[in-house]
Amino acid sequence: MKICAFIGDMYRDYSSELILAIQKCAIERGHSVDVFGNCSVPSENPLHAEGLKKILSLPNYSDYDGIIVCSDTLHHAGLNYELLENLTSASDLPPVVSVRAEESGFYSVVPDNRQIMYEISQYVIGKIKSDDIGFVTGRDDLRDSLERLAGFEDAMEEAGYTVRKDMIFHGNYWTNQGPETADFFIKEDGTLPQAIICSNDYMAIALTDELIKRGYSVPRDTLITGVDNLDASSAHVPSITTSDIPETVLGKTAIDCLERINAGEDVDICTTVPGRMIYRESTGDDMSARDIDEMHRRLDAIQRNYYDKTRAFVLLSSDYEDVLSYDTLVDYTLGNLDSYGLFSRILLCEYCENDRRLTGFCENGKKTRTNISFPSSRLFPEEFDTSEPRLTIFLPIFYKSEVYGYAAFRLQSDVKYILDEKMEFTMVLLGQTLNRLRLYDKLFEVNNIKDLYIRDALTGLLNRRGFEQEIAKFFTNGKEADFPIAVASIDMDGLKEINDNLGHAAGDEALKGIAHCLESVLKEGEIAARMGGDEFEAVLVLNSSARIGQFIRSFRSAIKKANAENNAEFTLSASIGTCEATNWETLMECMNKADKIMYIEKKTKKHRT
Repeated sequence: MKICAFIGDMYRDYSSELILAIQKCAIERGHSVDVFGNCSVPSENPLHAEGLKKILSLPNYSDYDGIIVCSDTLHHAGLNYELLENLTSASDLPPVVSVRAEESGFYSVVPDNRQIMYEISQYVIGKIKSDDIGFVTGRDDLRDSLERLAGFEDAMEEAGYTVRKDMIFHGNYWTNQGPETADFFIKEDGTLPQAIICSNDYMAIALTDELIKRGYSVPRDTLITGVDNLDASSAHVPSITTSDIPETVLGKTAIDCLERINAGEDVDICTTVPGRMIYRESTGDDMSARDIDEMHRRLDAIQRNYYDKTRAFVLLSSDYEDVLSYDTLVDYTLGNLDSYGLFSRILLCEYCENDRRLTGFCENGKKTRTNISFPSSRLFPEEFDTSEPRLTIFLPIFYKSEVYGYAAFRLQSDVKYILDEKMEFTMVLLGQTLNRLRLYDKLFEVNNIKDLYIRDALTGLLNRRGFEQEIAKFFTNGKEADFPIAVASIDMDGLKEINDNLGHAAGDEALKGIAHCLESVLKEGEIAARMGGDEFEAVLVLNSSARIGQFIRSFRSAIKKANAENNAEFTLSASIGTCEATNWETLMECMNKADKIMYIEKKTKKHRT
């Protein structure tokens, strides 16, 4: 069986452990797995998420016998919603199993979040025999967060206590809200609730550290609990009482479901996995068996490792600054990635205009610079295919909104972790250096440095980077639009057919023709960009209620005129979708709506033919 998996935030314990669990189970049963996702998101700018989105659209779903989705690890910039929408609308979709989050229309393997939190809350209530309990939720847009809150409410109601809204802090499942959480729960007299129940270990550790920093003691001043049993929760001082939801069980159960579905068996749409309470020091439970000396050694090792990685970051940055050629970049990057000792094979692949190219690979420690083209329907050249069971991780190579390609890592079977900060930093530096080298290439060809940085070389329109810079100018302080605007998503029709039948030179001429028609109908203050391939974007100034309709009619008239005047072997055509934008935060949502409208028009045209 060949399995496709979508997993993000691979630097976090949960994602890393889940991938290792899936690998172990899959290889034992003779399956192969391709994992598509990201390390972390280096920017909060939603336009910079394009590199991450590209990797999620890389696989051809029909090539797989099953798909595993971890949507709650892909929540940045709406990545999860776009992925789920792509899966829902796909034809020939194999069975899909969602792990840790129920998603409509798909099978799911999820922790019994409500029961897990009920058991934790019941235990805490039994210890303090009071309703003086605070609760920290996860992200409000995630179902598991709501389920864990419901489990807390069940236990409180069973004990005859009322849940007070002023004792519930709405968290985000991460470590950056410790001070804010502490401020919320510290009472006017300086005391704390008798207990604070957190929806995961990250938030429990962050709150505990912040309270200790302010002079409080856990568990003397308050009991604190978490969920998920991270490694850090057992090493922490004090250790955190939590509930274990083993990734090994989640991964194995997901593969079990896919095997049974493919065998034609009936499978429940939702399979729940129970948790297991682990009692530790943060609730005053005895841990006399804990080896304090060993704990100090572990903490010392963690600190040394931190300093080693900090120094590695400095050295990596300095070394990449000295890279002045693509050959050096590929060689240096492959050497760095191979030195981490995690992978038996590493491939660096580049997106080209009409296909893809393998620029270098490292196998069993041997680095090779190459230049092998392969079709966009494949993940790598055919000669690198193998029938043996394996797990391969695909990560994007990008810099901000510029997407260059992807790296494929075949994971060794005996590793204990898959990613660390050094590897993530190497991938970031690879994207940054590629961006710099491409800029250097153009400096020798043109004089206008700004234009080469923000304009598409083929059409002369803004490129994605230029679009990002220019559209920001329509918003005051990056927030509200200065005046009504609309975004128009435009997709040239039939580029592939022109390239296939008439050649890429004809395809380039067709793209320039569409760009000229688009640019000719813009008014003062409006912008247009080629976002990549056959995709264009325009920003319209809505100085009249008829501007959108006027733009669409003018653009179609310009295309019609160009077809009449040009004696080309092809016919220009484009599909259009528009949506009004009012503020920066909803810009990506607006662009997605325009895309959907455009694709509806494109689909209608195909049905007509």
